[in-house]
Amino acid sequence: MVTLARIDWHKGKFNADSETQREFAGMEGWANSYGDWINYWHLNQAATTYDDVYDEVTGEGRVYDDMRRVPVLHATHVRGANTWNDKGFYTTDNLSAILSFQQYEQCGLVMADIDTNNYEFDRIVYDEKVFRIQEIAIRGKIVNRPIIITINATQLKPDELVEDQVFATMVESWQ
Repeated sequence: MVTLARIDWHKGKFNADSETQREFAGMEGWANSYGDWINYWHLNQAATTYDDVYDEVTGEGRVYDDMRRVPVLHATHVRGANTWNDKGFYTTDNLSAILSFQQYEQCGLVMADIDTNNYEFDRIVYDEKVFRIQEIAIRGKIVNRPIIITINATQLKPDELVEDQVFATMVESWQ
């Protein structure tokens, strides 16, 4: 009887490292040719001051690191439908972005931010709208290495940007 599988530990030319790098190279090529960009702001927790009692932002509001232009494989901006709430009809748009984990890391963002939900106050600007990140999910792995991630976000309206002065000013200039 002949076995077709090798049970030794010789990895040869095709191993997880080479396959991962080939995947990232292919996604980078796609993003550069056919992809899109999102503008990403990461909250600087150390520079932001909070009230001792109420844990609300004080002073000039939330402080963000410099904007990072993140290449994405695909971004889908869904215009929101009217929804009824206690204040009447209210529309919010949704954003879904698919991107290479390597390009996410190259912009200075790390896996620890995803693992600890440290992105909850990060902001994305796309199509002249400000979005709050709701979820960052890993959608593909090779040998426990993240390859593809998705970012799902919902639009913030001007009245929700009171503590985000950078974005409140930005939205005013668009109107």
